[in-house]
Amino acid sequence: MIRDILLKDAFTIIILSLMIIITFIKFNYGQKFSYLIKIFWNRSYLKKYRKEKIIYNGFDYFLQINFIISISLFVYTFQLFFNNHSLSFDLIKLINIVMIIITFLILKNLSELIVSWVFDIGWEIKPYLNEKINYNSLIGLIILPINILIIFFFNPSINILFIFISIILLLKLTGYINSFILHQKTIKKSWFYFILYLCTLEIIPYLLLYNFSLSI
Repeated sequence: MIRDILLKDAFTIIILSLMIIITFIKFNYGQKFSYLIKIFWNRSYLKKYRKEKIIYNGFDYFLQINFIISISLFVYTFQLFFNNHSLSFDLIKLINIVMIIITFLILKNLSELIVSWVFDIGWEIKPYLNEKINYNSLIGLIILPINILIIFFFNPSINILFIFISIILLLKLTGYINSFILHQKTIKKSWFYFILYLCTLEIIPYLLLYNFSLSI
């Protein structure tokens, strides 16, 4: 009984901290937050910030913290249920997952910036990276309630977990499609390089991350 309470308390502290962060963001960046949650069906927010110099502030940093911790929690719980383990809390394992995701995002974005420098297309890559950051921020907001359902309300089967994964992937795909629509003029000029980019810097890295996360 005490163990269950402590287990829930550990997750509660993390979830509550993320909710406080989101509340702080909504209170201090209300207008920007309202635009962000509409970007899947309204690209005017992204178009607006494509024309301006990209400057990150607390709004972006706090949302990325939420995204990284939320996706890490989801991966953590997915691993447990995928391996037929009951819900338990392992701080070291969770920190390892967080560090892997942070490293992955840094290396991935850095590699894309290097490519943009080599081919002198920074003017196009930087807005695209900003778009992906915004979509990740919104996906993080959606993953948080999914984590709450998994941890506090029911122990899902593998099928339900894969449904959640499908939802996340669908959101991610929607973000890519919206970005590709915004950059379609550039893409039409270089179909071969676009397909090469998709394979080497988008699809393969995520497949490697998925396989690696299952092996932790």
